[in-house]
Amino acid sequence: MGADSPFWVPGEAELGARERLEDGVTGLYGDLPPGLGPLLEVSAKLIVRAFTAYTAGDQETCDAHLAEGLAAAGEVFAALAERMTSPAWLSRVDSPHWVPFVAHLAFMVVEPPPAPAPPPWPAPPPPAEPIDLVAELRAMGML
Repeated sequence: MGADSPFWVPGEAELGARERLEDGVTGLYGDLPPGLGPLLEVSAKLIVRAFTAYTAGDQETCDAHLAEGLAAAGEVFAALAERMTSPAWLSRVDSPHWVPFVAHLAFMVVEPPPAPAPPPWPAPPPPAEPIDLVAELRAMGML
């Protein structure tokens, strides 16, 4: 998060993180292609800003930061949000607002898995025997 954030936990940030980002190394996110460091940094900053707004009760600003992150970094922002909503991240921030924020982040950013395809419709029944309207009306005594 960074030492300037009130929610920063000492010892969590590694030294030289900026240099790794500038070199294109993604650190803990080694499965991201090189060169995405700047987008990852923008994404992290916007999530921190969203969290700060969330803790202040400013839902509108929080959602604006999340929307800005999606617009600015797209899949990188969504990938970071997905990692942050994983159970391994839940205890990394020392704030009572963290778990509700993570739930909000998951709802707003992380795409839900696609819904299962509906079962196929059953085959239509065969057409009924044609009705002889005249015979029916005679049988009812109307003709």
